[in-house]
Amino acid sequence: MNKFIFYTLVGFILSFNAFASPLYTTKISVDVTDENVAIAKQKALQQAQREGLNNVILAISTQKTVDQISLLNDKQIEHFISGIQVLMEKSSDIRYIADLEIEINKDVLNAYIKENDLPIIITEAQNALLIPVLEQENKTHDIWGNDNFWREAFITKTNLHNGVLNFHNIEKNLGNISNIDANTIFDMSPEQFAELSSFNRVEQIIVLKYSINDKKIYTKSFPSNKVIETNFDETDTPSLLIDKILPQLKGDKKQTEETSPSTTTQKQFDVLYTYPNLGKWMTLKRLLESNPMIDNIKIISMANKKVHFNFTYYGVLEKLQSTLTLNGYNLKDNGEYYVIN
Repeated sequence: MNKFIFYTLVGFILSFNAFASPLYTTKISVDVTDENVAIAKQKALQQAQREGLNNVILAISTQKTVDQISLLNDKQIEHFISGIQVLMEKSSDIRYIADLEIEINKDVLNAYIKENDLPIIITEAQNALLIPVLEQENKTHDIWGNDNFWREAFITKTNLHNGVLNFHNIEKNLGNISNIDANTIFDMSPEQFAELSSFNRVEQIIVLKYSINDKKIYTKSFPSNKVIETNFDETDTPSLLIDKILPQLKGDKKQTEETSPSTTTQKQFDVLYTYPNLGKWMTLKRLLESNPMIDNIKIISMANKKVHFNFTYYGVLEKLQSTLTLNGYNLKDNGEYYVIN
């Protein structure tokens, strides 16, 4: 029998900056089963880092950047991660479950986007109104009633955000009560959205319908009308469901600044480097290893202060040459191989 061990607020896996920009932090839930818990945890953390990076990218860039990042391996992805905070975790002999907060290194990500001529999004912080609707077993809907445990769960949550979105719980006041029909709010008209968003001073409205019969949360964002469905069972508390759903919600991009197009390819480099001393070679090797666009560095031979090695590069040649030049190295194409001096 696999007995779960439960931990709350376990602490830090990597150094986490509590004052990091909300735009570069995101919450991720993982649930991985493997031959033992150590492997399951390792795979879960790799999955969380990749998903967290993708979430942040979609807040500041486009799917084009996500597709480019997907070419990188797990070790390269780690270069973009500043910290991981464990909010909750539990495990058995073969399974690892956790809620994690991922912090992305702003400077590394922005440099990668710039160096690869990828799109940059100028995104403003946005306020989003949350309207939790409880769909009863008889298909009637409730927002304001005392039995709406779904809305009560949101009230207990504070400082809710995801990327550029700042979430605000719907206030129980005369204006909102008179403007909202619980039975029709999930399909509100553009005119109703305009009136309700203006009254609550928000740019986005998110209706979250908890269906007891369907065992699903139907989340609909306005004005985009995008719907997300989330299944749940008896083990999912309303609080846990909120933590699962909010990271899936995205803000609308206000302005787009496209960089000039450029061709980014995967290329194998065969290199010969003549080094004045071993320290100079080790410095170059560390420089290449720290570059998230370089992978699979392999030394072929070393003799007489010459090293023959190769690596895979995901990017534009001019960018690599520029990076090396800034660090005192020159990369030149010698026909059959490249030379660094």
